[in-house]
Amino acid sequence: MNPKVDAYIERSTMWPAEMTRLRDILLGCGLSEDIKWGKPCYSSGDGNIAIMQEMKDFLALMFFKGALMDDPHEVLQEQGANSRSALRMTFTSVDEIDGRVGIVEDYVRNAVEVEAAGLSVGPAP
Repeated sequence: MNPKVDAYIERSTMWPAEMTRLRDILLGCGLSEDIKWGKPCYSSGDGNIAIMQEMKDFLALMFFKGALMDDPHEVLQEQGANSRSALRMTFTSVDEIDGRVGIVEDYVRNAVEVEAAGLSVGPAP
């Protein structure tokens, strides 16, 4: 556990309980954590895997290479019209996170596989 992430969650007024629960799952998957781009970011080796983003209406777990991942549960969402690679899962409660622990773990494993394979989204057309 990174003390910078502890401090970030302690300062949060929007989703601290949800971030704490999601953090436990991500660390349990063997990811390392740090603060990057001002948010809790989770990595495997030198590759960024996912980042937590606090939004007004939900907590997002954004996978950097989500467009290259399998999505058998159809839970990955685009972030916007100009987003080409990153996709996110969204959560609004600890109970919702608890109900999707296995899905989060499977998606993290897939994201690590994508990163380890060196896959990347090609240039914009």
